[in-house]
Amino acid sequence: MNHHESINWSDKVKSLDQTIRDEIGIEGENEAKHILIKVQTKAAEPIEPAFIVGEDEKFLDLFVLSPQGPGITSTAVLKDNIQSVGVIGGVSAEKVDPSEIPEAPLLDDVDGLYQ
Repeated sequence: MNHHESINWSDKVKSLDQTIRDEIGIEGENEAKHILIKVQTKAAEPIEPAFIVGEDEKFLDLFVLSPQGPGITSTAVLKDNIQSVGVIGGVSAEKVDPSEIPEAPLLDDVDGLYQ
């Protein structure tokens, strides 16, 4: 069994986001309704920016924001194909200078990056 199947990416992303918020001193709960992520699969192109809308044992359900403008695409990614999930940021009014962000401890194979 692939180890990715048992990972709850929703929880992992929330936890990673909270860790980053703690380290850069953003107080309180995540004001952002959705945490933007980048999903790297075994395919060449990462899926980004996206946010998680659902999850089960086999699939991670995402809404992917269109880079061409307004619009979102719903997609389901087979968890077996996920190599890493990174946090891009939360959809909120908060603007943070990236140079002030300390390196976040990485969780397993998850890259943490905020923009």
